[in-house]
Amino acid sequence: MRIAFVVGHHEKSKGAFSKYFNLFEWDFYKQVLAHMVDVSVFYHNENIGGYTSRIKNTASKINKFPFDLVIELHFNASDNGRANGCETLYYYKSTKGKKYAQLFSDVVASETGIKPRNGGLKPLNDKTDRGFASVYYTTAPTILIEPFFGTNSDDCKKIGGTKNLSLIIEKFISKCN
Repeated sequence: MRIAFVVGHHEKSKGAFSKYFNLFEWDFYKQVLAHMVDVSVFYHNENIGGYTSRIKNTASKINKFPFDLVIELHFNASDNGRANGCETLYYYKSTKGKKYAQLFSDVVASETGIKPRNGGLKPLNDKTDRGFASVYYTTAPTILIEPFFGTNSDDCKKIGGTKNLSLIIEKFISKCN
């Protein structure tokens, strides 16, 4: 199975910050991927103005290859330190995307005890939905993962750090075949 990984956000705008890992999303997932072998990684071009333009540019690069799945890497955050759970986003018309999203949420729950947030799945069906462009413009089924809240102490303990999350992602991938 050929999988493309997209590190969410970019160098100039690194996404949410976790005081428990002392890392932004961007830095956290670069470390997660460093633990993995032989992965195809794509980054959003920070010099392209506008969110949708950046996403379309990244999708255009990914679409040149025959990937079976695209995984965009994020973690969730909230001003409410009690907000918790795993959520996986996918394009609402993608049956494969939904299948992969469910499987990812299930693996996170079984491996960490982190409960699925609102059922664990979030279908994106409107271009104003946060994350819509990321799951829409790629030709391969795409999931946007948010396996934990970086602002929740318990979620961070359960996710166990970058090495452990890389193992969880690898376990998910092994179940996709």
